Formats: sequence, C-alpha cells, structure tokens
Amino acid sequence: MRNQSVDISNFEEKINVFKTGFSKNYELANRKFNTAIDEKDKTIKSLEKTKDALLSSDRNLCLANDKANDLTIKKLTHGNPTMKAKFDGFSNETE
Repeated sequence: MRNQSVDISNFEEKINVFKTGFSKNYELANRKFNTAIDEKDKTIKSLEKTKDALLSSDRNLCLANDKANDLTIKKLTHGNPTMKAKFDGFSNETE
C-alpha cells in the first residue's frame, strides 16, 4: 500500500514537472511569436512609408519634368527687357 502511494506521488510529481516545463516553453514561444509579429508589423509600416516617399518623389519628378518641358525663352525673358533684347539679338544673328 505504501509503495503504491509513493508510486502515485512520484507519478503526480512527474506530471506536475511536465506541466510546469510545458507551460514555461509555451509562454516563451508565445512571447517570441508575438515579438516576431510586432517586428513584422513594424517592417510593413516602414515599407509603406518608403513606398509613400517614393510615390511622392515620383509625383514631384513628374511636376519638375512638366515645368522643364514648359520652359521657353519667351517665358524666361518676360518682364526682363535686357535679356529679351539679348535673346532677340542672338536670334537675329543666327538667321
């Protein structure tokens, strides 16, 4: 009877040791999992910011290109008689 009681106590102790160890491993794995998810979310946010910055840069480059294509000597010399005369003189010399 006494041996059975000791056997049952040892069996219960082994179960408790297993449960405690399993619980610790589960908690550690869960923390690591949540950390990985948080890091992934941070990376996604960072990539979204980078994407937004690139799209904004593209829009600004398109606007700059449009302005460069719209640039003419007439627009540059408008309201500047000295430069207008210089360019008019240059145009007459080349003709």
